[in-house]
Amino acid sequence: MLLVACQEKAVSTVFEHDAYVWQRRWQPALVAAMRDSADLLRAWRILAGEVEGRARLRRIAVDPAAITASGRPAIPVVRIAAPLATLDQAALIADLVALRRAMPPGQRLSLTVLPDWLDAPELNGLLATVDEAVLQLHALDPSARRLFDTAGARAWTASLARRTDKPFRVALPNYGSRVVLDGQGRIAAIESEVPIDGRRLGAVPGEDRELFAAPATVSAFLRWLEKTSPQHLAGVVWFRLPLAGDQRAWTHATWRAVITRRETPVRLAGELQSGDQPGRQTVVLRNAGAMDGTLPAALVVKAPCRGITGSNGYVLEREGGESVFLRRQNALLRAGGQVIVGLVECREGTGRVRIDE
Repeated sequence: MLLVACQEKAVSTVFEHDAYVWQRRWQPALVAAMRDSADLLRAWRILAGEVEGRARLRRIAVDPAAITASGRPAIPVVRIAAPLATLDQAALIADLVALRRAMPPGQRLSLTVLPDWLDAPELNGLLATVDEAVLQLHALDPSARRLFDTAGARAWTASLARRTDKPFRVALPNYGSRVVLDGQGRIAAIESEVPIDGRRLGAVPGEDRELFAAPATVSAFLRWLEKTSPQHLAGVVWFRLPLAGDQRAWTHATWRAVITRRETPVRLAGELQSGDQPGRQTVVLRNAGAMDGTLPAALVVKAPCRGITGSNGYVLEREGGESVFLRRQNALLRAGGQVIVGLVECREGTGRVRIDE
């Protein structure tokens, strides 16, 4: 009996997975990503309209043929990027009602819940008006230094599980963003899948940060969800569907491995490659594995090579006969990718690179 009880307790819940399709232009890369990812997912959550500033609801043109070909249902999502107090609420409601009437009969109404809503007494009434909720667990923290907080995510999930008797899902990140700061250290802009010109927004050159959700961190949280199976939790929604060429999203292979529990160890390798001048070599960090990983804390180049400068978030320090390239800014190194860490002075074929995690 004890053995049976232990075996039952060890069984993990397998949740359904959805993915946000957040593009405003449907291009061939998006259609291909939907085709290649459909077997992982229950449904798409597609950006169907948005409200910005004082403007009315703007519809987003989607590709119904691509949705049909994927074999997965589409859930339209409306993004409201303005405080409600600044909007014509009657017009907004009319726009949303018109959109809902255009949806198939029986379409469930879902609400995105932010963590700072969980202490609001008005949330109970809001949850009563919808069929389910999606708790968004990814966002910039006030210090603009991280996108995903594991401890906070656990607490917020448990809080909503106690708060509602309806199904809910949690939104998890598989992407990164560049945060652009102004002269006072405030966020001037956030660049993710769409490039921005920070100078037009008052940004200070060099005052930006690359933030990302590490696959290992998000995977560990997903495994915790599967093990603990919070009450009323129905599934996971990923932001966002990874596309080929999207350098701030996880690779498709990494995302698939995390969902299917088939992660493999990250394989990082450091090497010296010929530089652009005789007697100089570049220090290169490669990800030779099938999983995206984070940059290591340091790369050490042994004598007789002598470091000249660091690059791409690494700075040079010297310790005895070794040149140490220390990470000053973390980043994601995608599977199959590489980054130049610095420059050293020595003959080709001399010197070795060691990675310190």
